[in-house]
Amino acid sequence: MIYLDNASTTIPDNEVLSVYQDVQREAFYNGESLHIGGQHTNQLLESCKQYIKKYFETDKEVIFTRSGSHANEIAIRSYLEYQERGTILVSPYEHPSIHAALEMYKSKFEILDLPLDGNGEIDVERTTKLVMDEVVLIIAQHVNSETGYILPINDLSNIAMENHIPIHVDGVQAVHKLEDINVQLFTSYAFSSHKFHGTKGSGSLLINHEYVKPLNDYYFHEMNTQNGTIDSPSIVAMTKALSIDDDINHMKKMKQYLLNQAVELRFTPIVYNEEAPHILALLSPKFEGQYIMQYLSNRNICISTGTACGHGALLSDGLQVKIDTIAEKTYDQYIRFSISKYTTKADIDNCFEHLKTILRGD
Repeated sequence: MIYLDNASTTIPDNEVLSVYQDVQREAFYNGESLHIGGQHTNQLLESCKQYIKKYFETDKEVIFTRSGSHANEIAIRSYLEYQERGTILVSPYEHPSIHAALEMYKSKFEILDLPLDGNGEIDVERTTKLVMDEVVLIIAQHVNSETGYILPINDLSNIAMENHIPIHVDGVQAVHKLEDINVQLFTSYAFSSHKFHGTKGSGSLLINHEYVKPLNDYYFHEMNTQNGTIDSPSIVAMTKALSIDDDINHMKKMKQYLLNQAVELRFTPIVYNEEAPHILALLSPKFEGQYIMQYLSNRNICISTGTACGHGALLSDGLQVKIDTIAEKTYDQYIRFSISKYTTKADIDNCFEHLKTILRGD
C-alpha cells in the first residue's frame, strides 16, 4: 500500500502505540473516580495538560476532546451559547465541522464569509472594513486541508485584538507541520492527535479561561463542556506524539519532488503565497479527479479528492473560487496528495508510473 492521504489521517508512530497500550493496561481507571486508581489517572491527565501548555508556550486552558471537529464545536458553542445576536466572520475555506457547529446559530446570528482577493486568498484589507461593533466572533483555519494554503491568521488576529473580538483558529493541519505556532495570538486553537501520528479519538482545545462556559447543566467533564469518560490512553498517546519530531524538512523535500513529477505530467498546481509542507493540490490535465483517485486506489495507492469529513467530494467555497481563477479548469479535476515524514521518493515514483499509464496511455 502506498499512502499519500496523510491530511486525512496519519499512521501512528510505534512509540505512540506502545504508550497507548501501556496506559490501557496500567492506567485504565476512570480519571473522575475518587479512589486511588482514579487519582492516578487524573494525575496522568493533568501532566499531559501541563506538557501541552509548555509545548505551545501558553497559559490557556487545555480541554481534551474526541477530535478536532469536537474541539471546534466546543469553541464555537463557548463563544455563542450566551450571546443573543451579532455577526460572525468565517473564512470560506473552513472544514465542514465549523459549518456543522454554526448551523444551530443561523437564526440568531448573521454569518458572513471573509472576502477573497483576485488570487482566491483572504483579503485582509477588505476584512478590516467588515469589522464593526456587531461582530462577535472570527473563525479561520490555520492551514486549509484541501490545498495546504496557510491563511493570514496573524493578520486576522491583529484585527480581532484591535477590536476586542475573540478569534478561533482550527489548527488541525498546522500542528507538527508549521514551525513557531504562537497560539497566544488567538483566543482559542484546536488540534487533533491522528493528524500527527497519534491515535484517533483525542484532540484538544486551547482556549482563554474567560471564555470557558458550562455548555449544559448536565455536562460534568472537561470544565463542563462535555459528557462521557474521556479516552485517557489516547490523550497520553497524543501527548507522546507531540514530543516526537515530525521532520518538516523531509516533507518539504518530498512535496517539491512530488510537484516536479506532477508538472512534468502537465498537472496544474493550485498555488498560494504561503503553503504548508505536506499538502499538494492539483488539477488534472484530463479525466475527473474521482476517476484518477479510483484508478490509483485499485492499484493500492491512496490519494484524495477532498476532505474525508466531507466524504471526499465536498470542496470549500474558497477552493471553488480559487479554481475559478485558473483558466479552463473545473472543480471535478481537483485531486490532493498529502505526505508525511514516512513518505519516500519510491512511493511517489510508483504512484506517478501509474499516472503516466493512465494519462499518456503508456
